[in-house]
Amino acid sequence: MTSKAERITTAIVTALTVPAMTSVPAARVFRDLHGALQADLLPAVAIETGDETEPSHRANGYKVRFVDVRVTVVAKGASPYTAADAALVESHARVMADRTLGGLAIGIDEGQTRRERGEAEEQLGAVTKTYRVQYYTTETSIE
Repeated sequence: MTSKAERITTAIVTALTVPAMTSVPAARVFRDLHGALQADLLPAVAIETGDETEPSHRANGYKVRFVDVRVTVVAKGASPYTAADAALVESHARVMADRTLGGLAIGIDEGQTRRERGEAEEQLGAVTKTYRVQYYTTETSIE
């Protein structure tokens, strides 16, 4: 059994890897930030399941839920944010292309974008885009 939140994250991974993006090959798309940071070649992309808010109850036996999914582009160079930009733009376009993720979700809302830099000598930077995904489950399940 797999939670619906996990299936949603997997659907986003698939959207970023099939077909392969022009800015980042599928082999450099990871399910966690650690994998992306360990990549020999950058930019790399990490997709992570974030927090879930408390579900709201519906009278028809279903709950409305939200899960945050973070897409982080890690890049290196004199201007890592510039180096990450093409992958960020392409990733965003693919996530927003099907806001139901093939019927798994009710919709996707774009959240905040966060930029972080590593130590100056590493010239490493990360741009994280958060998406809030709304979906239904039954009252008694998170599947």
